[in-house]
Amino acid sequence: MAEPRPDTLRRLAGELRAEGVNVDRTVGEMDEARRAVKAGGSKLGLYAAAALLDTFYTGAEKAFARVAAVMGGVPTGPSWHRTLLEDMSLDLPSVRPPVVSAETVRNLESFLAFRHRFRNLYLFDLEAERVLPLLEQAGPVWSRAHRELLEFVGRLEGIAEGLERA
Repeated sequence: MAEPRPDTLRRLAGELRAEGVNVDRTVGEMDEARRAVKAGGSKLGLYAAAALLDTFYTGAEKAFARVAAVMGGVPTGPSWHRTLLEDMSLDLPSVRPPVVSAETVRNLESFLAFRHRFRNLYLFDLEAERVLPLLEQAGPVWSRAHRELLEFVGRLEGIAEGLERA
């Protein structure tokens, strides 16, 4: 794989920042969803909460897929989603530093599992007992993941600067 050009790295940095803003917005809407699910209101509140959880993980995965597309390659095969997530904690010398920590990957695994379940069941099979803990965990998990993602963006920009000077 050829080394990415500085403008490609800067574009990736901008895309990651933008994806972070979108996930921030999604996580911000989870408080209302959590209250609705706790109150045990209509099933529609539970459906909306599950959709927010799906959107949350999808946003994180979009960021990871953008990194992989530019630096290392997007995995293929039936378990590519899990492989992509696991790859984000790898240090790939001469390709890229880790994007997030192994702990963040472990924390995100339950959201990946939920998203898979959400996309493969009927909405009326959703259980508040499975959704509520994830709604409560999403903010702290994203806070850490977002901080690590922004640190990675800083490293990308440093790499771009170094390439421009060379």
